[in-house]
Amino acid sequence: MSLFSIIIIPVISLAIVLAIMPLLRLAAIKLQLVDKPNARKAHKGQVPLVGGLAIWFATIATLLVVSPSLNSISDISFMLIAAGILLVIGVIDDKADLRASLKLTIQIALAYYAFSNGIRIETLHGIVGIYEIPVIFQYIITLIVITGVVNAFNLMDGIDGLAAGLAFVAFMLFGWMAFITGELMLLYLFLTLIGALIGFMRFNFSTKLKVFMGDAGSLFIGFIMVLAAISLIQAAQGTPDIQLVLSVVVGVLALPVLDSLRVYRRRAKNGYSPFRADRTHFHHLVLQLGIKHRSATLFIIIFSVLLISLSIAIGTLTSFTLMILSLMTAFIFISWLLSLNSKVAFWKDKVLKMEKGINE
Repeated sequence: MSLFSIIIIPVISLAIVLAIMPLLRLAAIKLQLVDKPNARKAHKGQVPLVGGLAIWFATIATLLVVSPSLNSISDISFMLIAAGILLVIGVIDDKADLRASLKLTIQIALAYYAFSNGIRIETLHGIVGIYEIPVIFQYIITLIVITGVVNAFNLMDGIDGLAAGLAFVAFMLFGWMAFITGELMLLYLFLTLIGALIGFMRFNFSTKLKVFMGDAGSLFIGFIMVLAAISLIQAAQGTPDIQLVLSVVVGVLALPVLDSLRVYRRRAKNGYSPFRADRTHFHHLVLQLGIKHRSATLFIIIFSVLLISLSIAIGTLTSFTLMILSLMTAFIFISWLLSLNSKVAFWKDKVLKMEKGINE
């Protein structure tokens, strides 16, 4: 692929998002496909939930324009079909709030569809001493990983630019991995998504023309992300690139996956459903530092990049088991510090209210 193609593909996708987003905003407002403020949401006014639709449309349109042939697109068609179905489910959920059990069932079905098309985890690459695994366990682990990552990424879409920023970093790195493994169509896909995400962030950070990604966008992007991640690992299997590819993939997914596990564990410990909405996610803890949303987004993205760097350094130089243990340790330590700060802020606010009540 030429340097010109690497530049022009995301530019085309960006231009499409910039062109169609105003139209989608108007349609969303008329159809009331909007996010309304409530106790868990800090934004003001009704914000259209069409970011995901714009990203999807720009991705498909750009691929049709720039791909060498329709046959080349067929290599990833199952991925686009499954992600497109999940996008539709996300739109319905944004409008009508589907049951969590129904969404999970559909995700498992789509994960099986991906598995039947060759997307599968066939080895643990020596993690805790395990390499090749039987087909039945390939099936189980693959479905758990796909549905787990999709929901983990969905949970990261809590403040402006966060999900898009994390996805931007992911697809930049995945593009590099696709280039070194010779996965041309995946590289095309990543470049289109990079341009579309830039276009989305232009509106997501706007005050007058703000849009949100919505469940449609986060589910679509999360599904593409995890399927592409597994595909890249499969492409690098048996080559000298496997250590780098696996380290990048694990590093990219570390923050959303570890945070979702932390949140699920906390909810279960307190006797709540793992899918019960609350304000205990990593970005909520960061906001407790008293910083603005944009600063919180930048903080979290930088932290994710540091985790990715740690993953690459340890994964390529030592073992994958030590790499995962190091990522877990770093995340747990930072989360503990943020939780400690959150508790201090809570009691400080409570004491101030008590003092105010006494003075009055």
